[in-house]
Amino acid sequence: MTEKLYYDHDIRECEASVLACRAGENCFEVLLDRTVIFPEGGGQPSDTGSVGGAAVSYAFEDGHDVWHRCARAFPVGAKVTVRFDEQVRRDHSQQHTGEHMLSGVAHRLYGCANVGFHMAEDYVSVDFDRPFTQAEIRALELALNEAVQRDEPTTYAIVDAAELDGMELRKRAKGLTGEARIVYAGGVDSCTCCGTHCGRAGEVGFVKITSFMSYKGGTRVFFLCGMRAVKAAMEEARLLDAIARRFSTKAAEAAQAVVKQGEELTDARRVLKKRTEELFDYKAAEILRDAPKAGDVSVAVTLGEGLNMAELGMLCESVCKKGKAVVVAMSENGGQLLYRMARAEGVKLGMREVCQAVNAMTGGKGGGRDDSAQGSAGARSETAEIRAQLEAYLKSRLKPA
Repeated sequence: MTEKLYYDHDIRECEASVLACRAGENCFEVLLDRTVIFPEGGGQPSDTGSVGGAAVSYAFEDGHDVWHRCARAFPVGAKVTVRFDEQVRRDHSQQHTGEHMLSGVAHRLYGCANVGFHMAEDYVSVDFDRPFTQAEIRALELALNEAVQRDEPTTYAIVDAAELDGMELRKRAKGLTGEARIVYAGGVDSCTCCGTHCGRAGEVGFVKITSFMSYKGGTRVFFLCGMRAVKAAMEEARLLDAIARRFSTKAAEAAQAVVKQGEELTDARRVLKKRTEELFDYKAAEILRDAPKAGDVSVAVTLGEGLNMAELGMLCESVCKKGKAVVVAMSENGGQLLYRMARAEGVKLGMREVCQAVNAMTGGKGGGRDDSAQGSAGARSETAEIRAQLEAYLKSRLKPA
């Protein structure tokens, strides 16, 4: 059995005796009679630290025992100094205390329940059982940080099962037997918990809700506390400043400037699409005028530069609207050969078959439907020859019986 000293805020290291040591995966698992290193539990990651000067990467509970994954072995009975990494402990305690306070404030404001919690090294999330609006999230974040600023203490109580049944708590773990540890965090939350916490709400520092999303009929809220939140806020400020400078405006007006440019870009794309369609309408007439015939079907094989797949599709559509034709439009673009093919109404030749033929000629990949298909290949130097081969192939396939 391991004596657990990690709940005492004043103890940062302790002397301990080695009770057992066994080989683990790329480590040695060491059992101590007492420890200040918190083992993973209650949704909180393990502390890191050292035992007898050897690095501890992880600690875990097995019943009443706490095992430590160490960089080297120790003989049973050895006396060792145990220390935890204060920066890691502070970070984990800030995130965990912040989660308690976030859940408590959300429960007080909106009557919702925390139904899931996850703490990772780069994010923390809480799942609530109700949807939230953007305005509600902002109000929650503000009320939460006001509670942090009030700097009320975190207190604890150890109670037995009978006492626990009669207590009003925001949340209690299921299946508890024997004694339970109650945590009162920042004057806004109360629940059963086995993790480590800040001594006072102010030690959480700052809580930043980074995003939220709909999840299983409720809301998943992502947030950061302490230095994680500070670093995220600094990075957002840096990015906002860069955007504001790019638009030659104030940071407070950057979002409006981006929205305005987005609207202008949407309008410009709409105009460009209309003019491209008009251009392709003229181009389609020119293509059909010069295209050879196979019976009553025009065989249109075009080769251009700089057109993307969507534009090739627009060109094919324009040609097919103007006459009974099979069209294969190709374009060299960004080191690739792109191709689209389509048939006009009344033409029986399938475009999937045509696409397979082009794939074989170019070494490309693609596919589609009987009426339309597309593909791409690496840039080729013999595109003129490929165009001639494809035209001959289409003529042979469309030749009247």
